[in-house]
Amino acid sequence: MKKIIGIIIVLLVIAFLGIFGLRIWGIEIVSLQTILKSSATLIILGVAIVILIICYGFYFKDPSKGYDRSVGNRAHPRIDQ
Repeated sequence: MKKIIGIIIVLLVIAFLGIFGLRIWGIEIVSLQTILKSSATLIILGVAIVILIICYGFYFKDPSKGYDRSVGNRAHPRIDQ
């Protein structure tokens, strides 16, 4: 997962540098306003995804599900399902 996120970040950086380089030469493929709006949209979606993941882990995840609690206070083996 870390590699996928890293690859996406590297591709975005290369794309932004390419667009910046083209703007230096006066070639406008995408306007700055469009880039800012799309970046803001991606940030909002990223924040929403993080909030949903936290809510899922907090409300819907049961960490003790599937473990044998009758073993004692040490590490509990998983129950084969």
